[in-house]
Amino acid sequence: MSQTTSAPSSPALVDAAARLLGRPLTLDRALTGGQHARTLMAVDGDERVVVRMFPRGDDAVDREREVLGRLGPLGSLVPRLSAHGEADGHPVIVTEAVPGGPPAPTLDPVVIGEQLGVALAAVHGLDPVGLPDEVRQPTQRAGRLAAAAHEAWQEADLDRVLTHGDFWSGNTVWAGDRLTGVVDWSGALSAPRGVDLAWCRQDLVLLGSPAAADRFLAAYEATAGRRVRDVHAWDVVAAARADTYVETWAPNYAGIGRPEVTGRVLRQRFDAWVASLIGSRVGS
Repeated sequence: MSQTTSAPSSPALVDAAARLLGRPLTLDRALTGGQHARTLMAVDGDERVVVRMFPRGDDAVDREREVLGRLGPLGSLVPRLSAHGEADGHPVIVTEAVPGGPPAPTLDPVVIGEQLGVALAAVHGLDPVGLPDEVRQPTQRAGRLAAAAHEAWQEADLDRVLTHGDFWSGNTVWAGDRLTGVVDWSGALSAPRGVDLAWCRQDLVLLGSPAAADRFLAAYEATAGRRVRDVHAWDVVAAARADTYVETWAPNYAGIGRPEVTGRVLRQRFDAWVASLIGSRVGS
């Protein structure tokens, strides 16, 4: 979701964050890779913070504040809340910066998948009680994949866990080949584990590596100590959710240093993934 033209400028946003923190900040750079919030890195001496501003009326800050309080067992993988408030009516949240950056384009996707699987198993071990409850059931608006998604839904395990809600490589932070953080928790839910699993598997496929998607699942199962027997069903449900707008994610991939993952590439990889999931059973 894009910000309106009346939103504060980047320097004004940093000034607002400085007032919330009660100390001066200097703008470092804009952080890209998402479209929901404007995201900036700011510095105070050697300390770095991330400042995120959402559209007016958005409850993302309230939701993230609530969930960050229960993520303590994840330790340094999760940013700590520093301040929150408003800038010209726009909700603002300030968190400590997790060291690192997006996964390097040269990093083997299988390495990415393995570490994401381990991290997600830890997330899913936390208590989801009190978070917004959602099952991500497919609707008739799923378009050409609606029939396949509704058929797959009959096999989906709906037991709830604490889910991130948008678990993909762009919401992770890396130092070289090591995962250092998982960020953007405003969409966290009490939802079936398949919501996160399938969304991340789809992302790894869109990065060009179905093998990484399989390694991710294997690492998750090994860490969680359980088989995920309904992952195919959730893969189909996730594909139905993404089908009508997957090309629009190209700016997100460009924002994490993957400009070669264009809208055309996304559609090609996505359609190949769908074919591997359901073959010729695609509606018109």
